[in-house]
Amino acid sequence: MRLLPVLLLVLYGAFTSAQPGLLINEVCASNHGNFIDAEGRTPDWIELYNTGAKAIDLASWRIAINGRQHVLDAALLIPPRTLQLLLCDGKPNRGPDHLGFTLPRTGGAILLIAPDGTTIADLFTYPALPANAGIGRLPDGAKEWSWFEHPTPGAPNRSAALHAIHGRSSKPELTLGKDDSLHVAAPSAGTMHYTLDGSDSRRQSTSTYTHPLSVAPGTVIRACAIGAGKLPSAEVVLLVPAHGPRDARFVLAMDPADLWGDSLGIYHPGSAQNHTRRGRDWEREAMLLTGDEAVPVGARLFGSGSRGAGKRSFKLYARSRYESPEKGFAFTDCTHMHEGILRADAGPHAFLRNTVIEQLVERFGLQVEVQPSVAEPLYLNGAYWGLYRWMPAKDAEWLKQRCGAESLDVLEGPAMSERSGKDTHFLHAQRLLLNGAPFDSIAAAIDVGSLIDLACIDLWTGRADHDLNVRCFRPRQPGGRWRWVLFDMDLWSTPGENSVERMCSATLPETPFVPPLMQHPRLQELLLARMTALQAAAFPLIPELADSLYRAHSDDLIADHKRWELQLESPHPEASLSEVKAFATLRPQHLFAHLARRTGRKIHVVRIEAPPVELGQLLVEGLLLRPGKHEVRCFSGVPVSVEARPAHGVEFTGWSGSASSESSMRPDLSKMKKLSARFRVMVP
Repeated sequence: MRLLPVLLLVLYGAFTSAQPGLLINEVCASNHGNFIDAEGRTPDWIELYNTGAKAIDLASWRIAINGRQHVLDAALLIPPRTLQLLLCDGKPNRGPDHLGFTLPRTGGAILLIAPDGTTIADLFTYPALPANAGIGRLPDGAKEWSWFEHPTPGAPNRSAALHAIHGRSSKPELTLGKDDSLHVAAPSAGTMHYTLDGSDSRRQSTSTYTHPLSVAPGTVIRACAIGAGKLPSAEVVLLVPAHGPRDARFVLAMDPADLWGDSLGIYHPGSAQNHTRRGRDWEREAMLLTGDEAVPVGARLFGSGSRGAGKRSFKLYARSRYESPEKGFAFTDCTHMHEGILRADAGPHAFLRNTVIEQLVERFGLQVEVQPSVAEPLYLNGAYWGLYRWMPAKDAEWLKQRCGAESLDVLEGPAMSERSGKDTHFLHAQRLLLNGAPFDSIAAAIDVGSLIDLACIDLWTGRADHDLNVRCFRPRQPGGRWRWVLFDMDLWSTPGENSVERMCSATLPETPFVPPLMQHPRLQELLLARMTALQAAAFPLIPELADSLYRAHSDDLIADHKRWELQLESPHPEASLSEVKAFATLRPQHLFAHLARRTGRKIHVVRIEAPPVELGQLLVEGLLLRPGKHEVRCFSGVPVSVEARPAHGVEFTGWSGSASSESSMRPDLSKMKKLSARFRVMVP
């Protein structure tokens, strides 16, 4: 395995001298704008140079890199002393100057092979390159090579500095002094260029570091180093926060014009109402500082409801043109994504409502996908911008990693628009559900447990926008079934609102399809049994979860409220906590009454006692009941799964309140007054 690199180095030495004939003259492996083709694309490219006195026809010549090879199978004449650009776009059908591969950004060895298929006319190795940088001979056809900060595709290679550039400068090291002056340490080598307003430090108009700086609190520093004969380094970012901890984890630094510019700024609400504009044209370069790591990213505004508010959400993109990490962003669920969301949670009660449901889904393993979030203060160009939640985007890339599928169908919204793949399978599944098909047919196309969990949460919260905030997906493979993503859980109803009737009166087939779930006998039973279990095991924990979340984030929530209280109609965090807890206490009684009225079933209360942990566990519909006594609401005629699991060294001996001798059963709880499992410690 080690012979190949050695051989390439030998060959590189043999072929880098200037020779008459055809040579590889310049390479760009991360083009994002230095060359734009006729279709507006920005392919990587290889530039050839005919050093001889005669024209050369490229027909039957070959270009190879890292085990891939392209044979130029059509005439392409290069006159003497002339350059020819070959586009590495993987689209050879577009013409003889298009190659059937792209160039790896991490580097490689390019071979130019003569028509006989064996003679290597030239070999050119290149290292990992910054975005838009090139590497080539200086001047054209010469032995010496250089990096080019501004490549010259199809044009002569020249160096503005009149000397070759070999490599890239090392990043400077920035540190804050311990005194109140907050000095910045000098770079170890080269010249440091910096900005204090969030703009790109690599621009020529930036300041040059000459001595330690006194930097005011509330400042974000972007800096790069430029050494002799080298390209500028990657940027580093340092925040001097106006308040809060010095090690603030999330800092977003952007050119002020990209944020606040009246015509081009993505955040400015001016006459153009820029918050309504979407798409690639409204993506801007930024630096994201997370902990000690500064990552170049693209930034857009995100969401719909928060776009017109003062506190807005951001969507960040890890793209090669920004030199973002190749794997993208790492998230707490062990996924690596190229898109991440900084969610503002700007509405009343939004933070606690969203995070409570997120934790509930995770703790009980509910059968819906929820984006895991990390709550952190955000600093925008050094200014404190409030509490945000960092999470992966709910797109196909994230869902593929979550379910381990190679390809997915992903649909979104009330119209079930195609986000990835096709909607054909979904339309079939939807017809089965709406037409009341046999349960087995529906279950073969839809993960019924996922749909029912989504419906139960929507019914319990009375989510006002349940018909809009919906996304479902299926692995695009035989047997792939539709599952649902749960997101934007901030618009709850009042505790007494009849969300059952509201959702059942929909004239269109809104997801999560509450009307057909209510009308189908088997699906109705499963829905009511699951709601019984959630009411017994999961929903009672919401006050406790809300208290825990508030204790963990109270300082940040109060600071956020103070930051935005004059611009957002949002209650004090303590009021949000009280509202969530009051809702959790009052909602079950109203919801069960509404469900009973809609289904014609009676409500019954059964007393279920779960054992202490040293004896075992009691599960209702697969959900673990906490040890102790529970008054559980249930519906007449609805069987509910109950299971007793003995601890190690303990055996199950039967039930109190049921004649069944099986540890797992599915009784009609409405016919019982009380139920508990009996256990016996086994004697060794």
